[in-house]
Amino acid sequence: MLKGAWIALAGLLLLAPAMHAGEADAPADDLTLGRPLSDCFTMVAPAPAAPPETPKQPDALMQRFLRYAQLALNHRVSGLASYYSAFFDGRRTANGEIYRNKQYSAAHLTLPLGSWIEVTSRATGRKLRMRVNDRGPFARKFVLDLSQAAAHYLGVDIAADRYVDIRVIALPGEDPLPAGVTAPPAADTQIASSAPASGSK
Repeated sequence: MLKGAWIALAGLLLLAPAMHAGEADAPADDLTLGRPLSDCFTMVAPAPAAPPETPKQPDALMQRFLRYAQLALNHRVSGLASYYSAFFDGRRTANGEIYRNKQYSAAHLTLPLGSWIEVTSRATGRKLRMRVNDRGPFARKFVLDLSQAAAHYLGVDIAADRYVDIRVIALPGEDPLPAGVTAPPAADTQIASSAPASGSK
């Protein structure tokens, strides 16, 4: 038995050189690093953070639209229109101006005096811009009193249907919104180029 162990040991010793020779041709260890070990201490700079988004400032025109829409909720802005008789020509209006039949102006019971409005006749489709400088009409069925010139231009003085729509386009002290601009999402409707220049009482 001891003799057999010695024979086995001798066989292993004879095979060892051949095993080492085969290992020389073996592929490199998978754990061998392709870069120096010092690379693991290299700091990788983090990606730059995206600059914070600057909040968009609300569009000034949109802010005005929103204010006027809010204002319209508290006032009658559609209904029948009447117009002044010649008797009032030359008399003082609620804001102290002199009323003139041949100028474009309007009276409304509650809109701020000095507001600019755009009035559209439903019967004729014509639009006219004017300033509110008086109080009225005092007959419940009417929503707006127009100067004779304004009523004539819109056709309210002869139309069977005197229904008008009112849109606030400026508050006292403001310039009116640009002509033809309507609040989104309504489609743009430009005032006819033949429309006369607006005026005041």
